[in-house]
Amino acid sequence: MARVTAHDGAKLKVREIGRGPVVILLHGFGMESRHWLPIVLPLAHKFRFVLPDFRGFGGSSRLNCSEPCVLTSHAKDLDAVIRAYSHGKPVGLGGISMGASTSLRYMEMFGTDTIRHYVHIDQAPRISHAPDWPWGIFGEQGPERIRGWQPLLDTVSKIDPQTPYEALPVSLRKQLHENLAGFMGAALSRDWMKWSAGQLMRVPQVARQLVPLDNWHTLYQHMRAYTEREYDFRNLLPTLDVPTTVIAGRRSEMYPWEGQARMAAALPNARLVTLENSGHVPLIDQPIACIRTLGKAFG
Repeated sequence: MARVTAHDGAKLKVREIGRGPVVILLHGFGMESRHWLPIVLPLAHKFRFVLPDFRGFGGSSRLNCSEPCVLTSHAKDLDAVIRAYSHGKPVGLGGISMGASTSLRYMEMFGTDTIRHYVHIDQAPRISHAPDWPWGIFGEQGPERIRGWQPLLDTVSKIDPQTPYEALPVSLRKQLHENLAGFMGAALSRDWMKWSAGQLMRVPQVARQLVPLDNWHTLYQHMRAYTEREYDFRNLLPTLDVPTTVIAGRRSEMYPWEGQARMAAALPNARLVTLENSGHVPLIDQPIACIRTLGKAFG
């Protein structure tokens, strides 16, 4: 894996594969760059894929976020990656879930001149719920589920961030596993997947392989950001003239399809691709459709 020096001097891990025009793909919460590999390998003869690991995940799991706002931290890191690989030419950009929110935050901060086509995968333009936005995270269950995180977040806020994971109280580690299991379950669409993820995430040794918890404080920062920050990009959408493909899973429990369809309608130059048999992670549910859509979008 290569390394990219971020704005604060941190070294981000980045995977590179393929040849051709540069396409940067951003993973979601609880994921990492390697999860893109089954999707990009069939397209590696056409594009040079750049797959960074966000701070707190994958090869960058030990890095702390540079900003109180996690999306701002990731957006600044994305700027560093684009600068390192664009060589003055616009790049293809795609993101799933948190990676898609990071892309919107990047475009809000830095504009779209560096992007030739954007692919937005299963993410609402507003993460939280509002009176005029019922399509926030976790759908109808969202407000209640987010409130359910609060006791854990209040407890963790009182703990020194430098505390080693193994030194955390057993009960707290169990709570972290339970919350991550619930999050992973909502991301998956099939019952057997939900059951398997729930069981595996409740086994500490396995959970730490699926989602590294050594840097537990960075995961806590992400959970707190989702509960406390609105992350509302709806006003940004009409200003984004970059050609965009919105990929939405019809069966997504994380972000209801209706909200993503409204996002596509608000963008001035967008195409909506609905994957009827997909939940929040079409990379798993309909990989061939994802490969074809990415190839067409960036081709």
